[in-house]
Amino acid sequence: MELVIQICIAVIAVAFVVLMYFLIQAVKTLTGTLEETRKTIGQLRTEVTQISVDVKEAVHHTSAMTQDVRTKLKSLDSVFSSVNDIGHAVQAFTGAAKESAASISAKLRKTSKPAIQNVTVTPEPPPQTLSAIYDGIVSSIRIWRKLKKT
Repeated sequence: MELVIQICIAVIAVAFVVLMYFLIQAVKTLTGTLEETRKTIGQLRTEVTQISVDVKEAVHHTSAMTQDVRTKLKSLDSVFSSVNDIGHAVQAFTGAAKESAASISAKLRKTSKPAIQNVTVTPEPPPQTLSAIYDGIVSSIRIWRKLKKT
């Protein structure tokens, strides 16, 4: 009986030694993993610091660009105001042209005689004001096309 107890104690001792060996191997593996994790976290800290500096720089440049765009848009306000004024002038001109054409047409209808029907009416050249308005419209269209391209 004593021999059986000694064999059991020997088996328990061997099992304990094997268990300790595997536990030591697991602890070594965990230690290596923890060391790699510590290094990775250190690298992440430096990278996050560098990225935050880059992000701050990008935000600063974006802010400066936004200010520049706002300034340029404010400078274009006068151009759009001029285009608006030219549009109103053209609208007034076409309204006046329609009215004069309607009145000429009405006069021709009232005095429709055979001799008048054979006569061709030649339009008068536009006055200086109309020429200036036309030039303004052409310039505005060119500016608008350039703005749309950019």
